[in-house]
Amino acid sequence: MDILNGPRALRRWSLANLIANMVIVWTGALVRLTGSGLGCSTWPQCDPGSFVPHPEAPFHAFIEFGNRLLTFVLIIIALGTYLSARRAVREGRQAPLVRRLAFAVGLGIIAQAVVGGLSVLAQLNPWVVGLHMVLSVGLIVVCARIVHDVLGRVAAPVPQLPWLLTQVVFWASMVMMYLGTVTSGSGPHAGDGAVTRNGFNMADVARLHSLSMWASVAATVVLAVVARELPTLRRAALTVLGVAAVQGAIGYTQYLLHLPEALVLAHMIGTTLYTVTVAQLWFSVRRPGGGVQAQNTSGSTAAARNTTAR
Repeated sequence: MDILNGPRALRRWSLANLIANMVIVWTGALVRLTGSGLGCSTWPQCDPGSFVPHPEAPFHAFIEFGNRLLTFVLIIIALGTYLSARRAVREGRQAPLVRRLAFAVGLGIIAQAVVGGLSVLAQLNPWVVGLHMVLSVGLIVVCARIVHDVLGRVAAPVPQLPWLLTQVVFWASMVMMYLGTVTSGSGPHAGDGAVTRNGFNMADVARLHSLSMWASVAATVVLAVVARELPTLRRAALTVLGVAAVQGAIGYTQYLLHLPEALVLAHMIGTTLYTVTVAQLWFSVRRPGGGVQAQNTSGSTAAARNTTAR
């Protein structure tokens, strides 16, 4: 059986691609929370003269090295997704956008590896580490779009106001998550005890992060009300609100309890889940009479019909 051929194969590769890019965020959080960020003292080698930890190395080195190895797993999955998408496009089962996005994910994973190396060489500079997270969020959004198209979901044309509110929710959420990286860069979990922080007062940036969260939630509530006669969009907005409520509860609790590691990890897991839900909200609609977007949707619809026919 060809593991790259057929609609089912592409669906599996696409879902694996999305899940893998979420999981590496979780394992990266574990590296930081266990103080293993400099377990390997250099990059691309683990230690000078060796690409793998020495047998007598502390457990931090093996945690960091294990996270590095996951990059190769992501590259393999991204390659499988790209090859399967290329075949699907060639056979007319998917629009070319899917192939291009799959290729972009592969490039993004390589960029992530480079940024990860730079963060080690920069002794876990919080701004470089924050860029690591920004790239991860971007990759999850792209992977979610691939899954959206592969599953045959089509962006629905909606009136101007719901479309604008959807843009506000998505981009406000992106700002919120970036401010989350700044908050992490001012907190105690640096990835290594000797690493300096970004110099901001944590209470101040946490408050700013919280305000951005409330702004995105408020926009989502308004969207859910405005979309009461658009059931698909309303469902997507309510899903975002549900995940945001859980994520907010975890965020406030971890702050009040002085950032216990388990809750920080739960918050990172929640961040990836929130990214997927808000991305799916964004992809679910298009501007009314949307020209190029309408053409892309037509291509996706045709691909979906071909997939169903098979």
